[in-house]
Amino acid sequence: MHSDTPARSPDESGVLKTFEEYLLASFSLDEKRVATYYDEPFMFVSAANTVTVATRAEVEAFLKPGFKALQQSGYAKTEFPNLRSQSLGKGLAIISGMGIRYKTDGTQLASFGITYVWRHVPDGWKLAVMTVHDPNKILPLQ
Repeated sequence: MHSDTPARSPDESGVLKTFEEYLLASFSLDEKRVATYYDEPFMFVSAANTVTVATRAEVEAFLKPGFKALQQSGYAKTEFPNLRSQSLGKGLAIISGMGIRYKTDGTQLASFGITYVWRHVPDGWKLAVMTVHDPNKILPLQ
């Protein structure tokens, strides 16, 4: 993960540490491992649709087809060259940036804009909402 954001509040640095762990887990394309980072319920929003899942099992079922497609495409990793974050108050934070997916041979697979809303719950930071959008529409967070 790369970031152009200056020093952060304690809430933001905690959520960014969790985001980095989540990102590393996502490279595995293991829906069970990645699902541990999702809040219950979790909402995915794109221009095409909105999906809400209530349980860990539903999150895993939601992730599985996308992970399978990535695996078949030769996916290796995702980088975030310009990631921005901001605390929205105690226990709530937002992260927005452009993601670039790469294949195992180093070629670019796709780029996308993404905005996450993270919520702090008793067992740590959890991803509550994920919005995929135009890669040129990153939120101008402070």
